[in-house]
Amino acid sequence: MISAMVRLLPMLLLLSLLPRPAMAQPPIEVSGGFALARDPRDDITLPTGWMGGVAVDLTHALSAVADVSGQYKTVALVGSDAQLNVHTVMGGVRASTRLGRITEFAQVLVGVVRTAGSAFGSATVNRSLGIQPGVGLDVPLARALSVRAQLDLRLIRSQPDTTNSGYEYRFVAGLVYRASR
Repeated sequence: MISAMVRLLPMLLLLSLLPRPAMAQPPIEVSGGFALARDPRDDITLPTGWMGGVAVDLTHALSAVADVSGQYKTVALVGSDAQLNVHTVMGGVRASTRLGRITEFAQVLVGVVRTAGSAFGSATVNRSLGIQPGVGLDVPLARALSVRAQLDLRLIRSQPDTTNSGYEYRFVAGLVYRASR
């Protein structure tokens, strides 16, 4: 299933780039904000973070989405601090609908999850395939500006010869600017 999703993603993104007449150009959405990640397996919360995203409408209810994010934590140890971080680069599709003024959405993203940690002068870095389904709400503040609340489940595949698979929750609170092109 993962390999089928990875093959489908580039095709959907290429379809979103097909030329269209000027009047048919879809709106583009740019988002950014605060992102917190929680790893329940290791009982670690990475409380400092950010996210940025772009979405382009494919149809009235379906969008192609790109998302980047980073979450960080410093853990005080005896004689040193441990630095932990997670960075992601993902793309996928989002389905959305309006209920009154509020826009609800569900999305599935696939991409790279990079985890890193350092302590006592030693560092480790791992890159894994991640699948990130999520849901959210956009509440309008002005004609082109909304506030977003989003919850994602990040499923992380293990690397060969390691046991770093697992999952994380990600919460996003941010702003969304939706512009017509």
